Amino acid sequence: MKKLITATAMTMFFAGSAFAASTALDQRAAIDNYAGGDTSVADIMMDEQGVDRTDEDFMARWDAATPEQQAALVDACDQGQADELAFTDTVQSRCKIVKGN
Repeated sequence: MKKLITATAMTMFFAGSAFAASTALDQRAAIDNYAGGDTSVADIMMDEQGVDRTDEDFMARWDAATPEQQAALVDACDQGQADELAFTDTVQSRCKIVKGN
């Protein structure tokens, strides 16, 4: 019985980890898509695996972004909100920052 419980717990853990990674990559893909395939736009918020950047790294990248990249990120945030995409709390918060809210 203990082996069954342990096996079930481990399966749930790994499935949860895979879901989290999938969600992160899905958000990354959505932002890339909204930005017309310009991956540099999503790079402002997250790395290639969809992992959120630190606040300091995000702000440095936002400040260094071109006006076109900044506008594309604002548009991607707007489109994600209009499509009711379930962005993470971090992405939602950063969308508010880039939109000036």
